[in-house]
Amino acid sequence: MLLAFALSLPAPCPQEPPAEHLPLRVLYAGNAGTPYSKAWTTFLAAHTDTVRAVAGRTLQPADLVDVDVLILDGEVEDHTPGGEMQLVSEHVPLQLRDLQGVPVLLMGGEGGFFSDDNQLKTSWRHG
Repeated sequence: MLLAFALSLPAPCPQEPPAEHLPLRVLYAGNAGTPYSKAWTTFLAAHTDTVRAVAGRTLQPADLVDVDVLILDGEVEDHTPGGEMQLVSEHVPLQLRDLQGVPVLLMGGEGGFFSDDNQLKTSWRHG
């Protein structure tokens, strides 16, 4: 009888887990105005308290006020009119001393350029 009752109950509907939301104020420094950067800022806005985006090449120490984390990111590929790929850096103007006290996430090729420019060791074989 109990088994018959259990089988008559509707099956529970699987529910999607709630989106994770982090109480962070994010500064995203990348390639301004590109679909790549737009996609990242849209994603970050859905999962953090605030996200502000600036072009990596214009990043200044004053931009780091009231920021919990800085994300340095960006596409580094460009194609010449002939279709040849070349690497392009935003040339982030900050030095390591400017970033003291701010957690920094280096992503993508732009993070790699910043790492190389500042002689950071980012793996066992590089840096």
